[in-house]
Amino acid sequence: MKQLTIKDIAERAGVTKATVSMVINDYKRIPQATKDRIRKIMEELDFHPNESARVLAKGRTEAIAFIATRYAAPFISNVLDSLEQRAFYANRYVQGVVPYSTRNEQEVKELFLKKILTGKKADAVIMLTVKPSEETAAHYKKAGIPLVLIENRMKDAHSIIIDNFYGAEKAAAHFIKTGRKNAGLIVGEAIQPPSRDINMPAIDRRAGFISGLKKHGLELPEKNIEVIHAYNYEDGKRSLDNFLKKGAGLDAVFCAAGDMVAMGLLERANELGIRIPDDLAVIGFDDVLAARHLNPPLTTVRQPLDEIGIMAFDMAIDAIDGKLKTFKHIKIEPDLIIRKSA
Repeated sequence: MKQLTIKDIAERAGVTKATVSMVINDYKRIPQATKDRIRKIMEELDFHPNESARVLAKGRTEAIAFIATRYAAPFISNVLDSLEQRAFYANRYVQGVVPYSTRNEQEVKELFLKKILTGKKADAVIMLTVKPSEETAAHYKKAGIPLVLIENRMKDAHSIIIDNFYGAEKAAAHFIKTGRKNAGLIVGEAIQPPSRDINMPAIDRRAGFISGLKKHGLELPEKNIEVIHAYNYEDGKRSLDNFLKKGAGLDAVFCAAGDMVAMGLLERANELGIRIPDDLAVIGFDDVLAARHLNPPLTTVRQPLDEIGIMAFDMAIDAIDGKLKTFKHIKIEPDLIIRKSA
């Protein structure tokens, strides 16, 4: 069976091949009635344009790369999900949001970025909690491939950041307002090995919590700090055990490392007969969907996860379409959602 071509569609429609090509690529100058007629013929003949030829004609890859340290973390998976949802509703890059996991290794990240750039594998790159070297960012700028950073900011890139310092200060203020005097902190690594990216959210949340306590004359002793690595359920359980072994005598814990860690801590507290919030108040960070359904429901610093993904996608599209003449930067102020755990 002969494979249909643009020429066949053009002959059937009584137009030029160039007109059919422009309809396929959705050129605005083609009248809508002409578009509808040609698309109907394409549908009747079950014609599907050659994707590689179409990409070459448009100078686009029809892909947006999404680079993160891993996919399992609720924060990352929620942002990726909202990106994909936005692509669907915008009818742009519907099947073209391509995820890459670096496992938090700079060498892997830079390898991905090099392959994407030299292989022209994406029209834009969205990066969550990781960022390129300044040299790589400059290469992307020269190539006209926009970079959108989430939770980082640098020159030659657009950015969306959460005010993590402010969010952590609000958590500290709430503990003090509710009479807590000896709070603990569970936080990610602030100082990373040379092979990994600097964890700016962890740095800012730690600094913000300390600042919030100091404003009310309280300190944060080292024994009241647990640094975690995997940001998972087990980290929360281990952290509570470690606080108890050290004899920290806590009456509150801020899980700056996220709600998943807070969930693990709550389960371990229940196993040990520690009453929440009577014996120990707990605040998380993120406000994932499950947080409101826990027993007790989790007080947490809310990041607008869905909105972050939507904003990142829209920013990437605007940059691809040439609507952003300068680099755009958005700073989001998080909310403290008060529930029964604190």
